[in-house]
Amino acid sequence: MTRPPRRPIAFVVGVRPALDPTAAMSGPPVDVLEHERGFTIVVEVGGADPARLDVAVKGRVVTIRGERLAIEGEAARYLCMERAVGPFERTIELPDEPDPEKAQASYADGLLRVELARRPAPRSRDIKIGRGHA
Repeated sequence: MTRPPRRPIAFVVGVRPALDPTAAMSGPPVDVLEHERGFTIVVEVGGADPARLDVAVKGRVVTIRGERLAIEGEAARYLCMERAVGPFERTIELPDEPDPEKAQASYADGLLRVELARRPAPRSRDIKIGRGHA
């Protein structure tokens, strides 16, 4: 059976830039993988508090929000600042709608990993035609 052509993954809304004007103007790097079971999204969020990360699934759109915090501590000034700090938002449109009830997310070693199962294919059924009233 041949499958219809796939729509590419779309990054609908790239990023809400960090509030610091010296920060990079892009959000955290994202990898999106498609496999037989569904989709895996991996987001590099080192420096973000996992408790302050938010993942939402609505239809084919997955939105990931969070905030990378600046290094706090003794008084110092930056000589170089390449890490983006502040709030971020990535919105990814998948080619197929995942099942939000089976979505799982985990955080380890600075990576947020979101596993999204495919929705089961709609089942067809034969309907018997009975005698009706005329």
